[in-house]
Amino acid sequence: MGGAPRLRGAPRPGDRLPDATVSVGGPPRRLHGLLARPGVHLLLQRDADPPPDTALGPRVTVLRLTNSPGRGLVAVRPDGHVGFRCGTADPAGLTGWLALIGAVASPPVRP
Repeated sequence: MGGAPRLRGAPRPGDRLPDATVSVGGPPRRLHGLLARPGVHLLLQRDADPPPDTALGPRVTVLRLTNSPGRGLVAVRPDGHVGFRCGTADPAGLTGWLALIGAVASPPVRP
């Protein structure tokens, strides 16, 4: 699933996220090593807005990739495949996708 605007140059939803050397504050690390924990991982580009509070929970880990310029984000499913991506903050799209897969509570329905 993708949010708006589209994140260019990133794997598409359903693609396996390739391994790479990344910086998250401290010495460079292997991305797959950082993702080797249960839950969904939100990978924020260096200048991305933080995710909304509704997208946070015990099953969601947020990692800011300081060596990745841009304002987008990629959400990685527990199986290592991309589940959601967007070129800038799309709080409603991200929260909706996380609720769809059961990682966070469903947002309230507005009349």
